[in-house]
This record gives sequence, C-alpha cells and structure tokens, in this order.
Amino acid sequence: MGATPSCKDMFHISAEDELSLKEGEEDLEATVKAIQDRAEASARPSSTNRTSKPPAVVDFLRNFLFQMGMTETLDCFQTEWNEVVQKGLLEEEGLMVTPFVHIENQRLENELKTALKEMEEYRRTVSAAAGTLVRVQKNRDFHRMQHKRVVQEKNLLIEEMRKVKMQCNSYEPAVKRMNEKYEVVLKQVMLAALERDKAFREVNSSSLQHDTLCGGEERGGEAGVEKYPSVTQPRPPAPAHSKK
Repeated sequence: MGATPSCKDMFHISAEDELSLKEGEEDLEATVKAIQDRAEASARPSSTNRTSKPPAVVDFLRNFLFQMGMTETLDCFQTEWNEVVQKGLLEEEGLMVTPFVHIENQRLENELKTALKEMEEYRRTVSAAAGTLVRVQKNRDFHRMQHKRVVQEKNLLIEEMRKVKMQCNSYEPAVKRMNEKYEVVLKQVMLAALERDKAFREVNSSSLQHDTLCGGEERGGEAGVEKYPSVTQPRPPAPAHSKK
C-alpha cells in the first residue's frame, strides 16, 4: 500500500478545497444578486418616465435631430424657428405640448434601447454565471471524490490500528515471560558477582597468610646459624722424615 498522507496534510487539503468551493458559491450568489438589482433598477426609471411631464414640440424636434446626427438640419431648423418666433407667426401655446404618439414612440424607443442593453448585460452575466456554475460543480465533484478517498483511507487506518492492537496484545505474554527471565538472569549475575568477589577476597587472604608464614620461617633459620657458628678444625702436622 502506498504512503498514507498525514492528518495535517488531509486537513490542509480539505481547508483549501472548502475555500475554493465557498468562493465559487459566493461568485454565483453575487451574480444572481447583480441580476436582481439590475432588474429592479430598470423597473424604477420606467415608472418615473411615465409620470414625467411631456416635452415641448421644439425640444422634441431638437432632440430627435440631434440623436439622428442631423446637425445641419438642426442648425437650419433653429435659425428658421428663431425667425418665425421673432416675427410672431407661431402660437406658442399650441406648440408647448408634444403629441402623445410622439411621446409614446420616444418612450418605446428608449425602453427598447434599455432592454437591448440589459439583454447584453444579462447575456454576459449569464455566461459568467454558467462558468461559475461549472466551476462550482467541478469543485463539488472534486470534494466528493476527496471525501470518499479520505473515508476509505480512514477505514484502512482503523483496520490497521485494530490489527496492530491485536498483535500487541498477543505479544504481551511473551514480553512478560521475557521480563521474568531477565529478572532471574539478572539475579543470577548479581549472585555470581558476589560469589566471585568473595572468592577473590578469600584467595587474597590465603595468599597473605602464606606469605606471612613463609617470611617467619626464613627469619628463624637465619637466627639459628648466627647462634651456633661453625668451628674450624686444626690442620694435622706433616709427618717427620728420619735422617739417614
């Protein structure tokens, strides 16, 4: 079986994976909240626009020409309009309110532009949310596989611990017998050491007594020789020769 990762590594890996999963979920929640906020924001201006005061005809025409990019026509209209107003050929009271159909068309056009813009934003948001959802699903699958692997390894470790515990329990009687034998051998060694020391002391004591006895006999022999010295016998005379 391969090397089993430590508990610290397991916790470290699990913490990193949970952090990535939480980040993915937060991204998804933020995306959904952004979509809801944009929908509410788009609904509020539409309600206010409906109750706003309709613009004058001249303002409507100026805005229309400016939005269409017809600047030269706008300049001509502005010049001619000023001349007509100065001459007093127009009744301003009838021209202060834009006809309802033009106002409605302008409102619908603005709403269409806003809807197209929001649709594009929603499309980008949904695309990002789809990517986030895929990433969250991958993280979820990875977590499931990781959790399954960790559970399998935990079960293997529990089984190995159980076997090791049983094996240790089976060794206890043998260890107990070995300890008893060790204590017996240790006592024998200590007794043998005591006997050896006792024998050494007895041998040393006997050797000392022997040396003492041998030394006394040698001193006694020397004293007897001095007390009875040897006597030198006289040399007999030479025999005398007769004269002829």
